[in-house]
Amino acid sequence: MGFLTVIHIIVCLLLIALVLLQDSKGAMGNMYGGSASSSLLGPTGAPNFLAKLTRWCAIVFAVICIVLSKITAEKEKSALDTLIPPSIPTNSAPVAPEAPKTDHAPTGKSTNP
Repeated sequence: MGFLTVIHIIVCLLLIALVLLQDSKGAMGNMYGGSASSSLLGPTGAPNFLAKLTRWCAIVFAVICIVLSKITAEKEKSALDTLIPPSIPTNSAPVAPEAPKTDHAPTGKSTNP
């Protein structure tokens, strides 16, 4: 898993660099002096090459993300999976409820004349 994580980080950094190297298609790039002729790799074949390389890096990045999540999900268990259920007593007979206790103590005097 460590090797795959290193490859994942390298592909991530490569993908970031490829996206930043591509020529912008919007008006903001032209406003600040960007145009097709001033791209890093020239005006003709480089945009197609960068677009294809970016597409393949994105596919590899997505596949590695899925593989790493599957590997991690198999190794990591939920806390509820490792929880030991409380022991239930096996010889539990029903208990009769106790009679309610009263505060009246017998005094020995009768109230009948």
